[in-house]
Amino acid sequence: MNWLTKNKGIRKCLLLFMVFVPVFLYGQREEEELRPIDRLFFGGNFGMQFGTITSIEISPLIGYYITPKLSAGVGARFEYFKDKGYYAPYETTIYGGNIFTRYIIISNLGEGLNIGLNTGIFLQAEYEALSLEKAYFEPPYTEDGRFIVHSVLIGGGIIQPLGPRSAFLLSVLYNLNETARSPYSNPIIRVGFTF
Repeated sequence: MNWLTKNKGIRKCLLLFMVFVPVFLYGQREEEELRPIDRLFFGGNFGMQFGTITSIEISPLIGYYITPKLSAGVGARFEYFKDKGYYAPYETTIYGGNIFTRYIIISNLGEGLNIGLNTGIFLQAEYEALSLEKAYFEPPYTEDGRFIVHSVLIGGGIIQPLGPRSAFLLSVLYNLNETARSPYSNPIIRVGFTF
């Protein structure tokens, strides 16, 4: 069993950190004044895999720019998963939600080099709760019903603006409490868009 799974106090501290750091940093903003509606952004991830394992994932999100570099938001996840496997084929759905905080530590990598590269680097912290079927994800894999798996993800990535309000994101996250019940293994690589 993982140290984070055993210690609920650490999980609560990480969740509080993700919620209150954006509020604290709000007082230290460096932004132009925008209307609240202009601070909203939407986006998400979409993934597909076909073959022995078929996976189709849709993960929409909505966020809010607290400052030009700091944002927070919520998201949902739905995944259809089918494994034709070697032993017993199975088919299931995974669904749930998350909250996240993202901070851009470098806004423009190419600025000092005068190369026109507008790519930025960000850090991200996320809490995710997913509903999984016991028959496929919880040993001894014989019970019916569902259970919730909680994950605390940290990492970072690159953000490439595509226009005034849209961007492409590539992130690499690490699940701090990965267990045999987790639906994916470390590292978690995501490709997404915001607009």
